[in-house]
Amino acid sequence: MAGEGQMLQAAREEKQWSYTYTEEITKIRVRYIQALEEEKYEILPGTTYVKGYLRTYAKQLGLNPNEIIALYNSSATPEPVSGFESPTSRVKVRPLWLRPAIIGSMAILGIVLVIAIATFSQPGAKLEDPPYVPAALPSAPQTETITPAPNLPAVPDPSNVVATTLDGLTMQLVFTQPCWVVVRVDGQPSLQGTFTAGTTKEVKGTDKIELVKIGNAGGLSVTLNGKAVPSLGKAGEVVSNVVLTQEYWDQL
Repeated sequence: MAGEGQMLQAAREEKQWSYTYTEEITKIRVRYIQALEEEKYEILPGTTYVKGYLRTYAKQLGLNPNEIIALYNSSATPEPVSGFESPTSRVKVRPLWLRPAIIGSMAILGIVLVIAIATFSQPGAKLEDPPYVPAALPSAPQTETITPAPNLPAVPDPSNVVATTLDGLTMQLVFTQPCWVVVRVDGQPSLQGTFTAGTTKEVKGTDKIELVKIGNAGGLSVTLNGKAVPSLGKAGEVVSNVVLTQEYWDQL
């Protein structure tokens, strides 16, 4: 094992995230999360998806995605490149002697026809048995040349795989310490109160979600449409007017 799976597992356990909760945060199925931590990458659809899930999972856990990908690349086995085998059967070619033989047979038949026509055109001519003419040699069966199929177009290689983004804005609040918040969605009051450690809340909006006031900002983790929002403050710090929009999400 290169170690990236152990780093992911240690970071998750340090945050005290269960597999079910981790699936909700990262939008990655529990089966794939376990495969990433145990480095059983054959369970996942392919190398591209492995790198995408590793990058997303590491970012959600606060790890350096590039470091995780580098560890994976150091131990990954290159995927075999499929190709087409050249045909092993020989292509049959018509013998060169066959063409002159066919031409000669046709010439003999033409001469016989001319003699027969001249004989029947004379009055009182006696019908004689035609001279023996050898049968024309049978032509060899034509063979088709097998042409290898053209190379199929390569499957597009996406540069990254990230968690599914929902329509509009979806904010998830995870309270790691007692904290009180006041939230406004699209200009309307949405959530207000004091919440204990271990509480999670989800808020959905169309254009804008505002964290009007946060008490003990260090005790709150925020995720917007599957992407982790940077720390809003230190433990005990009061933070005001944090605005989350689609433009903010694009910059994460």
